Amino acid sequence: MAVNRLEGWDDTPANSFVLAAKLEPLCPRHNKIMRYEASGLPSGTDNRPSYHCGYEGCSVRYDLVNGYFTLLGMPEEINPVEEPGGNTLKCEKHEAWLYRNRNQANEWGDEWCCGVEGCRFCVLTGTKGNRVRT
Repeated sequence: MAVNRLEGWDDTPANSFVLAAKLEPLCPRHNKIMRYEASGLPSGTDNRPSYHCGYEGCSVRYDLVNGYFTLLGMPEEINPVEEPGGNTLKCEKHEAWLYRNRNQANEWGDEWCCGVEGCRFCVLTGTKGNRVRT
């Protein structure tokens, strides 16, 4: 069963932080760079900024509170659902979900970084051990 973390988002500490507008998160489905959308969800039910994939109609998004999630349904009634396997790491300082960074997706592993404006917390995964850079 999918978890809808968008319900009760006011209880999440990450809600009080600003999502950086110049990130390059990768879509967990297509490995494509996601684009920043300042206006929030298309249904108007959530006005927080997020990143969206948009590749061939993909509806995957990323924000600080929900991490990676997918929008299902029609424009009048959109249901956000957690993207399977996309949310595994959180920032130790902000408790925000990390995004997979385009700049370091290479043979050494994937770099997962905090999307909070000004935060430099990142974790390199897929190696013999995790390396944390702050």
